[in-house]
Amino acid sequence: MKKVLVSVFLWIVLFYNISDANELKLKQVLIFSRHNVRYPVADNLERYTQKPWPTLSGPKGALTPKGARLEGYMGEYFAQWFNDNKFLNAGCPDDDEVYVYTNTASRTKATARAFLDSAFKDCTVPVHHKNIDGPDPLFAPVIRNTTQAYKDMVMEEIKRKVSNNQKLKEVYLELNDILNVQESDVCKEDDICDLTEPKNSIFYEVGKEVWVHGPLMIANSVMDFFVMTYYDGLPIKDIAWGNIRSKEKWRVMTELARQDHDIRYGTVAEDIGAPLMNYLRETFHNYDNRPKLTLIVGHDYNLNSITTNMGFQPIDLPKQFEKFPIGGKLVFQRWTDDENDFLKVEYVYPSWSQLRCGTKYSRTDPPQRVVMKLNWCSDKTGRGLCPWTEFISKV
Repeated sequence: MKKVLVSVFLWIVLFYNISDANELKLKQVLIFSRHNVRYPVADNLERYTQKPWPTLSGPKGALTPKGARLEGYMGEYFAQWFNDNKFLNAGCPDDDEVYVYTNTASRTKATARAFLDSAFKDCTVPVHHKNIDGPDPLFAPVIRNTTQAYKDMVMEEIKRKVSNNQKLKEVYLELNDILNVQESDVCKEDDICDLTEPKNSIFYEVGKEVWVHGPLMIANSVMDFFVMTYYDGLPIKDIAWGNIRSKEKWRVMTELARQDHDIRYGTVAEDIGAPLMNYLRETFHNYDNRPKLTLIVGHDYNLNSITTNMGFQPIDLPKQFEKFPIGGKLVFQRWTDDENDFLKVEYVYPSWSQLRCGTKYSRTDPPQRVVMKLNWCSDKTGRGLCPWTEFISKV
């Protein structure tokens, strides 16, 4: 009982009543969100093992019903936060108070819709997106630098990160056994019979996403299936054919996504993230003329670019194995004491078990939240509050 009371107290003080604790008022919020739980996206999984894969109940890449439900819970959580901080007027928000923009992928649009329908019940808040085939260039993680020197640098850096990577090797060894790769079509046809062997090839083309074909792509495709079906609630006996049961093994296996992000996106973060960074920079520089609430829904690689390019201090998220969990949100908050404004950034996200269990958030079981600090912005309060003028002058 004592633990429950302590949890309730901390949740109220640190999140809901921050305005009382700091004598500040919440002025504006920009949320950059990753979409929620989706169906796996990989093709050709049958080439990587002779074992039968579970059948999906929806189209590849689409938001799952559970993903929509979880995002609805997140919308309710934020609605309560807005209400407790007297951020928006009661009832439906005015047309100029809330602006929502997403990538063109169905999962990002559906995530935004699920959030809004729960945060602003019985209201009509539009979701904006481009009506084009393919991804919105604002979100697309494609190479834009056309110089040979840049290509050479990227290729060398990727080769360095891939070679003798012990964390990748741990995952590869596990997958060799789980998939029984030696009996697979990819072994018989492509001679990739041991994922630890250095048989990667880099695909690099201006205007396209960087890919590393071979063991890294195979492992990435397979782990995406395992993780997404775990989040979506597939029985444990059917995930990786019952071969991943402990948290320790999940910790080892999910390191693959961290390494893949560093290899394919971290190396080129500034280049692939330039349009999105320009958009955010322009938004913050003209924030006085922007809506009180802005919600942008994209992908994990967008969050990787933002946190890298903005210079956030690295952090390991408590109660999560992933670096940018499904449904996680980078929340830029503008607070004011009526004389000075301050920036506070928090990462709000579901824990590993919250995603699996799919329970509604409450005051005793809220989503996780950590303060994100910028390397270059002073915080004299120790609460993650950066002077707004300093943020604007440097971002």
